[in-house]
Amino acid sequence: MTTRLAARGPAPDWRATFVEELGVLAPDMGVPRAFARVLAWMAVCDPPEQSARDIQTALELSAGSVSAATRLLIGGGMLERVAHRGDRHIYYRLRSGRWEAVLEARLRTLVRLREIADRCLLFAGDEADDRLQELRDVYAWFEDHLDELLAKRRAER
Repeated sequence: MTTRLAARGPAPDWRATFVEELGVLAPDMGVPRAFARVLAWMAVCDPPEQSARDIQTALELSAGSVSAATRLLIGGGMLERVAHRGDRHIYYRLRSGRWEAVLEARLRTLVRLREIADRCLLFAGDEADDRLQELRDVYAWFEDHLDELLAKRRAER
């Protein structure tokens, strides 16, 4: 079930706040700050299609930072390029339905880590102690439950 917060009317700088707060979270996500800020901007910008120059201006980023971030986001399937007839600029927009794909990618990482732990436990035999077993069990638990949650979300759509 999706819960929406009651709207009180937008704060004048809500977009900037969102972009900067996600940017601060970037190191925790293992991505460059500019990458997180561009992703955040593309989730809230108006209009939803932005040129590289639009992104540069809005976020006060260098052309190189915007280029690197958009290239990574396109490669990861989060952004797509859009062209308009008669307009020489390339625009970017957030692809719909991609947030779930991000979680699925994280789930695949959990699966790989659990598989590695399984193999190591098998190879180690009696030499493995509780640390490796706990790692394996925690990741197996999350693997099972995240997969269930994603399946439930797909069924509810």
